[in-house]
Amino acid sequence: MPGINTLPGEDLVPAPSTLDRRKIPPADTSYRYYTTYGLTIGSQLELPELESLPPKTSPDIRIQAGELADHLEKAEVSTPWLQCSNNRCQFLLERVARFRVEDGRDIQVDRRLSPACGTTVDERDLRGYLLGSAMGALLHQRHWLPLHISAVQTPAGVWGFTGDSGAGKSTLAAWMHYRYGWKVVSDDVGVIKPGEAHPILYPGPPRLKLWKDTLERLGIDREGLARDLTRMEKFHLNQHQGFTHDTEPLKVLVMLERGLGSEKASLTKVEGVEAFRIVMKALYLPEWGQRFTGPARLMQHGSELAQRIRVYRYRRPWSLEKVEESLNPLTQLLLGGTGHV
Repeated sequence: MPGINTLPGEDLVPAPSTLDRRKIPPADTSYRYYTTYGLTIGSQLELPELESLPPKTSPDIRIQAGELADHLEKAEVSTPWLQCSNNRCQFLLERVARFRVEDGRDIQVDRRLSPACGTTVDERDLRGYLLGSAMGALLHQRHWLPLHISAVQTPAGVWGFTGDSGAGKSTLAAWMHYRYGWKVVSDDVGVIKPGEAHPILYPGPPRLKLWKDTLERLGIDREGLARDLTRMEKFHLNQHQGFTHDTEPLKVLVMLERGLGSEKASLTKVEGVEAFRIVMKALYLPEWGQRFTGPARLMQHGSELAQRIRVYRYRRPWSLEKVEESLNPLTQLLLGGTGHV
């Protein structure tokens, strides 16, 4: 999506939006109900990537389809693609849709496109950005910490893995599930709600995103799998059976790094400023956090999380052929059941 001006966000208490005061009639069949990130969603758009729920009279989030003005009124940040005002934003993704996100409660989707963009919108593409960029903005409007991680329920508690794009987060989570039977908690994004007694990790959609060679290595058939929006050799396993619906505290965050040459895999505990930096680097769509939570509060939340969990750096060869061997530093620790180095 377009770049976002990371102006300091005000510490605002979200005001109820106009849409929030409307009641969705229980018999209104235009809405479907889902759950993700510990939230209940009432949506006019079908979201097969999410776990379905029975009808709710007052969902936490409402997703509506309809027409939007080209620009958000009284915007403090305004470009042809993006406008922001207090705890609201609107952005245009060419060839997909226009989205408006308000007060951490409401998402509106306008699928009207200009003639130059054509008239056909792939529903999977639309849902990808709705559950990605739009939902990321909404989570930051609630002043939560969405983390770009894959997380696994290990014998030593929930461990999260982060790193640069292509670092192997999903591959590692899938390997641990298929090799050791450990449940996947979340893939791509999980959420921490600052201020709770324990740093509970609330999982996102139960979906694994795996490269073609990883699927082959794990013996998973690609037939019928959805391709990733931007990576043609990456596939989505939606509603994957390997996920758990339990919510537990995040115990450990591991930064994945590529080892050099014949360097052996290593796991190193980090603390203090370095641990804080790893937590902040793991933030999902940090530009939204800068805007809606504000730099000072965002850093405070990141610092508190870094002090409440253990943080490691994990360097290993970047090769599927050596996955089992390179996992030794992790599995020796995890199967020991202590969670300490």
